[in-house]
Amino acid sequence: MKRRDFLLAASGVAGGTAAAAAPAGAQQTTTSGGGNQSGGNGTGGTQTTTSGGGNQSNGNQSSGNQSEGGGGGGGGSETVTVGPGGELVFEPAELQISPGTTVEWVWESDTHNVIPTSQPDGAGWEGSGSESETFDTGHTYSHTFDTEGSYEYVCIPHESAGMTGTITVGSSGGGGGGGSAEADPEHMGVPFQAHYVGIATILMMVMSLIFTFFFLKYGESPHTSGGNR
Repeated sequence: MKRRDFLLAASGVAGGTAAAAAPAGAQQTTTSGGGNQSGGNGTGGTQTTTSGGGNQSNGNQSSGNQSEGGGGGGGGSETVTVGPGGELVFEPAELQISPGTTVEWVWESDTHNVIPTSQPDGAGWEGSGSESETFDTGHTYSHTFDTEGSYEYVCIPHESAGMTGTITVGSSGGGGGGGSAEADPEHMGVPFQAHYVGIATILMMVMSLIFTFFFLKYGESPHTSGGNR
């Protein structure tokens, strides 16, 4: 093989590999937690848009039931069953939610209440009932939790039987501090596979340059034959 023919072939391989890598690196992923979203036009790339977070509403409550809510809203809703099947428990007893979530307690047995025993400063959660006031099957009560932190509550008549509950609003880790976590390439809008393609392209180009250098330095093999010799 002549020098000129080899250089042309090596240039074609490197150029083709780089061209193949470009579309993979151009991919883009966009995630949205809010309303509708549309992405701009791209050349040679692939764009994926995900949208979510529709409207949410709480069900109607019959007369005589008690309801209470904060102003936030829009954070979804959760249901806690009070005394399911006559058992002296809240179900679920532990609940983790995002700020702005509305929790609804639904009574399925008699003589229960929901009384806060611990909550974050300024939360202002009052619960449903008192030491002398309880409610029976069919009663419902709701509250929207906007303040982050841990909330603990009990059913006073059955506290000694273990009828207690906990609600965690926000991150379970609480308080800030620690260093930021390492960013995931997928969350940065760059598909992880593109890194592999880029590395492979660089290696191919480096290997081509090294091979070309040695070929030019030491010349053609004495055993090769060409048309013009």
